[in-house]
Amino acid sequence: MVNEKVNIRDKHRKIKRLSIKFLILFGIIIILAGAYFLGFFHSKPPQITIEHPMRDIVFANTNEAGEVNGPAVVQQGIEEFNENYIIYLLVSLGVNNIHKSYVGYGDAEIDLIIDQETWSAIVSKGLSVSKQPSPDPDLIIRMSKQEAIMALISPNIKEYLKDSVNNGNTQLEQVSNKVELASKGYLKMYTALTGEVINIE
Repeated sequence: MVNEKVNIRDKHRKIKRLSIKFLILFGIIIILAGAYFLGFFHSKPPQITIEHPMRDIVFANTNEAGEVNGPAVVQQGIEEFNENYIIYLLVSLGVNNIHKSYVGYGDAEIDLIIDQETWSAIVSKGLSVSKQPSPDPDLIIRMSKQEAIMALISPNIKEYLKDSVNNGNTQLEQVSNKVELASKGYLKMYTALTGEVINIE
């Protein structure tokens, strides 16, 4: 009889130990899954650098006294608008923080509709820009070429575009849900453009 009680006690101890080990293992898995979701185990996407696409235009429209012909710069910028303008705008807004989703949502995709021309920017292993809509954009940015040029020649592109969004000259449409945007690293860019912080609930 004495031996039976001892055996029962030992059995409960084993179950308790297994339960504790299981809870610890489960907690570690949850922590690792959260870290994976937030991208701690992934290398940073390659950093994109580009020369200012309007540098030569500004130099060409600057006289010997160092005065810049602003309207001529804007006009020429509109006429010569190309994918380098889009890339520079996106880099200035923080596209280097954007990456492919680590939890299965796919590549980061942004559509920019500029004077009825649709440009797509897709971030996977790098940034690719083309003059066509993306199949599944996360964000859509709408503006005129003039507004894009004014942002490019402003002293602070982020601040200019934030003001442009606030006064309605630039429209920002959130297509993907908040969790997907967070998984692709959009939060800083979204906040830079709107001043709003996306809360993941």
